[in-house]
Amino acid sequence: MLTTRTFQLANKLLMSKSPLRIKDLSGEYGVSTRTIKYDLEMVRDWFKAQGQQLHSQTNKGIWIECSDHDRLSLRKILTQYERSNIYPDQTIRVRKMILTLLLSNEYITAAELSDSLEVSRNTILSDLNKVEEFLCSWGLELERKQRTGYKLLGEELQIRLMLEHMVYNDLDDYEIYKMTTRITKKDQKADAGLLIDDALKDAYKEVEDHMRELYDPSLAPLMRLSDLLKILFRITFSIIRLNMGHTISSYRMLDQSKIKEDGSQFLASVMEKVLTDMQLPLLEEEFLYVTGGLEKETKTLDAVDITEKIIYYVSKLEGIDYKNDPKLYSNLLAHLSLRFQNGSLYLNEMNPMEDEIKRNHPELFKNVQDACRRYIKQHTLIAQDSFISLIVIHFLVSYENTFKPKRKVKVLYVCSTGRGVARLIKNRVEKEIPAVDIVAYCSLLEVEEICKREEVDMIVSVFPVETNIPVVVVEPLPGKNDIEAIRGQMKLLIGPEADEVNRLLEDQEFQSIHDDIETISQEIILKGFEVTQALLEAFPNETKQDWKSAFEMHVFLMVHRYYFDKQYDHYFYSSHPMADTDGEMVNKVRSILEDKDLHVHDAEVFTLLQYLKKMEVNV
Repeated sequence: MLTTRTFQLANKLLMSKSPLRIKDLSGEYGVSTRTIKYDLEMVRDWFKAQGQQLHSQTNKGIWIECSDHDRLSLRKILTQYERSNIYPDQTIRVRKMILTLLLSNEYITAAELSDSLEVSRNTILSDLNKVEEFLCSWGLELERKQRTGYKLLGEELQIRLMLEHMVYNDLDDYEIYKMTTRITKKDQKADAGLLIDDALKDAYKEVEDHMRELYDPSLAPLMRLSDLLKILFRITFSIIRLNMGHTISSYRMLDQSKIKEDGSQFLASVMEKVLTDMQLPLLEEEFLYVTGGLEKETKTLDAVDITEKIIYYVSKLEGIDYKNDPKLYSNLLAHLSLRFQNGSLYLNEMNPMEDEIKRNHPELFKNVQDACRRYIKQHTLIAQDSFISLIVIHFLVSYENTFKPKRKVKVLYVCSTGRGVARLIKNRVEKEIPAVDIVAYCSLLEVEEICKREEVDMIVSVFPVETNIPVVVVEPLPGKNDIEAIRGQMKLLIGPEADEVNRLLEDQEFQSIHDDIETISQEIILKGFEVTQALLEAFPNETKQDWKSAFEMHVFLMVHRYYFDKQYDHYFYSSHPMADTDGEMVNKVRSILEDKDLHVHDAEVFTLLQYLKKMEVNV
């Protein structure tokens, strides 16, 4: 039997194509690594029962190795896993208790809840406090009547909105895809596999069958999938509550002759068919509830005013002047404007980071929640946790980008090349690791002086360097392993402060270095051309074309060797000493090269000299 957490772990493993680290899972679920390891044994047994092996390796993580087809099949099996097969922790018990109260007109006793959930009466009494807290957040009341039991009280619209939230919150993208596909593609073979309680299933299937029968592809431009899903659920909830004797308010019948839009006509046709089968009337307010018309007429929300008030309120509670971040205002205003414009067309924003945000930023979440409930109030757009968590993300981004004190690691890059390649490497490293700032680059002889002047934290070098400052030795053109080494040293220097940012970086694949290679190739070509022209202009002899072509080719190859640290060594130079008369020419060549930011070995200068002298001889 799986628990809620092991159920989620199994699903996460099937959704991930790369290994998951136990340490990361521990942080995500807010439990110890020992607890995660214990849970994984249960997950391992479940996969074994399905004929699959859960792989694990130290310093790598845990993963499932199977084809995409098998992965999809396992997800289908897991989705169809009945709620009764999941050990009911408090979250599930609270949900079941609320649903039981919602689907009953009678008082429910603690003993009845204890029997249905197979837990003690004391556990139920403790859970009821959580039930009451949840209902209160939706503007509903848990009535406690001594010796009679418990009953849910509140406005009908709020009760249905809460039911939407509970059902929709249990779904993931895969289940939503199957629901909508069965309607839009008329695919009756796709098994529902719904994590919807038995009390809702019969009504749901009835509605889905009629929607599939009446749906036409021409409706696709008029109705988003989120609208389709909203209609599917709301008609289901409508017939369930009508069967219990609860209407929104009035009993006025819907006049279908006034409905002109194709989308609304489709909706009215579905409702008429379903309600006729159930021997229920098609009421005007039930139609407005399904379309979202009731909520839109309730109150007009001023997105500009609410955005300003939320930012001001949260700024005051957090002690951070978020009002000074124009990007926060524009991004939050855009988000709220879209949300208010669509009214209740979105049942519930899907936010996979909701639990993590609530766990890692509880104070900010509470402050944003208070602000939303204060200024959005108990409207149809009531501040649900998923909605609030998305607002919290805006504030987190603002804090990270604008208000969080930033400490970058100051890096000195040591190489034998000039500023050209060093500049490219600086761009590459800083692009891959935002917390690194290459403040200078120099040769091996200048290390000590630059370190004192710039107060660097770390040295990145193509040579081993003897110093007390941390050194990362890399290839002349840093590759994936080099970037990883620099990143690791950076995290050691910054400490725990870097964990949150760099955890996101570690989850990303390293960007291709093709762009860097292309840029370097262009610079080599341009640099080779510049040096060739400068030397030919400095030594304007009439040369034979074959020597001139060979000379140009040699210069280009010399620049290429220089960029990739493959210059001729000094042995070549010492084995072919220069004549005393060549000194002036050497100085001239060296001056031209240094002017072009090429600080080459003497051996390279000597080789160039041989070409120039031969070209002079052939004049």
